[in-house]
Amino acid sequence: MGIPQPLTLQQADAGLEGLYRDLHAAIGKMPNIFGVMAHFPAALKTFIPFYTAVMTQGKVPARLKELAYLKAASINACRYCIQAHTASARQAGVSERQIEDLRFYQISPAYDEKERATIRFADLVTRGAAAVDASVLDWMGKYYDEAEIVELVLVIGLANLVNRFNDTLQIEPDLG
Repeated sequence: MGIPQPLTLQQADAGLEGLYRDLHAAIGKMPNIFGVMAHFPAALKTFIPFYTAVMTQGKVPARLKELAYLKAASINACRYCIQAHTASARQAGVSERQIEDLRFYQISPAYDEKERATIRFADLVTRGAAAVDASVLDWMGKYYDEAEIVELVLVIGLANLVNRFNDTLQIEPDLG
């Protein structure tokens, strides 16, 4: 059996044809992550709208979402997500210096206090969400309201899900 390979349009469930065509029209290809996820059509059909909502809607600015996502991907050493989200972070306005200094965010002058809090929160949630207690959420309340904290947890949780999916199935990076 081996490593699941991305399904081509011809191999995929007929119900995914529109999704394949839409993605090809939007970005010029079917990304490997979605081609592999096509092995479970129902999940792919619901995953893309969920991913899109978490990453593009809400009140948290895209650049802060990308910093949180990129921090989770960096901690997890997810090659696919680091490559893809380095590119999307740039598009969202994250500077090259911020991308380069992510490992040293605590001492880097490239970040403001809210950006540091966002990255630290992504670090805490990724390394051990069970250790996040009321004091951490109160601290985050200095920077975000309740809805924004929920939004950030969704971003970080999504990043961790996608990191594990990509790494476990050894999906080759093709975005970014």
